[in-house]
Amino acid sequence: MTAATVIRPLAPSEQIFAFSEVFVGYCARMSGRLDLSALAAAFEALVTAHPILGAQLAPTEPIGHTLVTSGPPEIVLTVADGDPELLLTGAEPDQRRALGTLHVVLSEDMASVTLLVHHSIADATHALNLLERLWHCYVSAAAGRIFSLPPARQPMPVEDLLAARGIVRRPVPGSDEPPRALPPLPPAQALNANENVYPPLRTTRCRLSREQSTDLVAYGHRAGVTVHSLVAAALLLTESEARQLPVDELLCSYSVDLRRRVAPRIGPTEGTNVLGFAGYRPGPGTEGTLTALAHGVFHALRTGLTSGYIQQTPLQLPDTLAAPPANPFDTVMTTNWGRLPRLSVPTLRIHDFRTTMIAKPDPTGRRPPQAGGGTSIISTYDDRLSVEIHHPPEFTPVQTPRIERLENLLTRL
Repeated sequence: MTAATVIRPLAPSEQIFAFSEVFVGYCARMSGRLDLSALAAAFEALVTAHPILGAQLAPTEPIGHTLVTSGPPEIVLTVADGDPELLLTGAEPDQRRALGTLHVVLSEDMASVTLLVHHSIADATHALNLLERLWHCYVSAAAGRIFSLPPARQPMPVEDLLAARGIVRRPVPGSDEPPRALPPLPPAQALNANENVYPPLRTTRCRLSREQSTDLVAYGHRAGVTVHSLVAAALLLTESEARQLPVDELLCSYSVDLRRRVAPRIGPTEGTNVLGFAGYRPGPGTEGTLTALAHGVFHALRTGLTSGYIQQTPLQLPDTLAAPPANPFDTVMTTNWGRLPRLSVPTLRIHDFRTTMIAKPDPTGRRPPQAGGGTSIISTYDDRLSVEIHHPPEFTPVQTPRIERLENLLTRL
């Protein structure tokens, strides 16, 4: 890259997604006449207002990446004919070209429109806010109205946002123990130039009806737990059966949006990855029922937030990354995007919301493949709960019974 202007080096909370070149997709599935000219104008307005979407990542020595820009933000939009279920048909995301791209797949009167954002610059809350703005701009453009978005400030890493609120790194209990010997990292050149291609992924999905989703919420209210804790408990029971492990040998690990859990609150696009990390491992003798495990997840989260431990976790990332990799065979990874905003677009019927996540093999060796094949993404759109698991194609035969088990647990309370 020539004549690049440095924006800033990535913070640890952002760097963890750069070696594997992780992009996350936020997709609207629709029917009706899609105005491609209006969509292109809307996306250009979004990138102009949020130029970090058109920025790039450049490798730096000895190990790491830096946000850079090399002129006006590049507008990357692809349009392909094909199956809209294959959300990224024709897409070739590259963090050395642009960190936010838009991809359209058309088939007769059906289409998928996917905003693909690099995870180093945005978490789900940030990216979903961008998605809302994109479709607001589309509505104006399709109606022939003049529109623009106010320019946004560059988002800050969570480390800086927490420091500004007086949250500083505290010693972790047990940190005085001598570290275990680690294998050497590959050469810096190999770490900073991941030339591997993105491996193909498939999605296995559990999607409840509106009635089933409403019943699940009502059950949570009666039991005094959240929908997230119920889904996490169902995933623990599902993985216990699939991996043939007692449930108390599994760890449920998930991210927590910290924006409304600090003071003053943090705006949706004010930070990149404003995430803490929470986990729940059932104790020996824990009753292996959905309700008992959901109470465990719920109370562990509340305790971690009240003590401030979860707010500390992003600040502990340097130590976490330096430690030996976690055991992938006892970890159940999930992320919950919560209730998504309803997208209302004249002339189009947006009837579903889909997710996707792509990553290259991690050259650091710190992100081994999960036993289940991928992270579960939980969301609710149009009053319907969805759990999507993105995994390599070879995991499809083992994911199908997993999803069936998960659906049974969530609908037969």
